[in-house]
This record gives sequence, structure tokens and C-alpha cells, in this order.
Amino acid sequence: MSIKSMNRILFLLALCLALGCSPIPSKYLREAEPGVTLTSLQGTSNYYQGKLVILGGTIVEEEVRGGQLWLHMVNRPLDQDFRPQLPPSPNDPEGGFYWVVVGNRSNFPDSYRHWGDMLVVGRVAALVPGKDPVLQMVYVRGRGSQATHDEAWEDVVDANYLLSTPSGAVNDMGRQ
Repeated sequence: MSIKSMNRILFLLALCLALGCSPIPSKYLREAEPGVTLTSLQGTSNYYQGKLVILGGTIVEEEVRGGQLWLHMVNRPLDQDFRPQLPPSPNDPEGGFYWVVVGNRSNFPDSYRHWGDMLVVGRVAALVPGKDPVLQMVYVRGRGSQATHDEAWEDVVDANYLLSTPSGAVNDMGRQ
């Protein structure tokens, strides 16, 4: 085998590893707002409302409200490989808090209570000044103290069960 073909193989292998080992599915990487941090989320009022963001964190509290699981998170800034890290100092604003709402918790993994850190992809709910931001969880990857606790979860909604009204449909009163 020539050096040229060996270099090609090594390049393709490195490319596959770089693209294929992301902890986040590519569909979320494409849709998510790039470079969002907790402080940028808190400081821009409603700019991010309804947008997909990616944050890291650790669960500090959980509540059940209206049948939904609410996880109170302490933020862990993400590195370039989307791994949650401790903030640079204990007083750093990136060490703040946010809430994550798990909509369909029926298939949410029980191992989440053992997760030491989480990678959260969520849609930003309305931001209230002075309050912790709230994300509607779309995808999460949790890492536990043991490999058996590591798990990923996605809030999948079957499109066959979404209610929608086709454009141009006529209602009961005969109006469009």
C-alpha cells in the first residue's frame, strides 16, 4: 500500500471519528443557536424564546408540576466537544441555574437520578427577568458515576398524532 493511499485512509478515519462521535444528533446541531451560554440566555430577554439551545448541567432539585417533571439545573459550561465543565470560578455567572421540563416522562430513563452531568438540548420557554430560564427538553445525554447509568433520551413525537389543519380547510361555519 502506498503512502498516498495510507494518508487517505487515515484522513477518512479521522474525519469519520470527528463527525461520528458527537454526543448530540446532527439534526439538533444544525437547528440549535450556536454559542449560547447561560449568561447570554439570561441577558437577552426574549431573543431566544422558542429557539433550540444546548447547555450542560447537573441536577440539584426535581419537582413534579402538572404531571411534568421539572429538573432544576446548575449550569456547567460546555467545552468544544460538548462536554459539561465546571465554571472557571465559584462566583462565575456561568455557574447559575436554569429549569428543564421533561414533557413525556413515561419513557424518561430512571437512571437520570444517577447522572453526574447532563448535556441538554431544549427549546427556550418565555424568559422572565430575575427568574431562572426554562427549557422544554428535546434531547438529553446523561453521564453517571457508572457506565450502566449513562443514557440518552429524546422526546419523540409521532407526526401521525399531531393535530393540524391543512391550509384552505373549511370550518363548521363554512369559512376558511
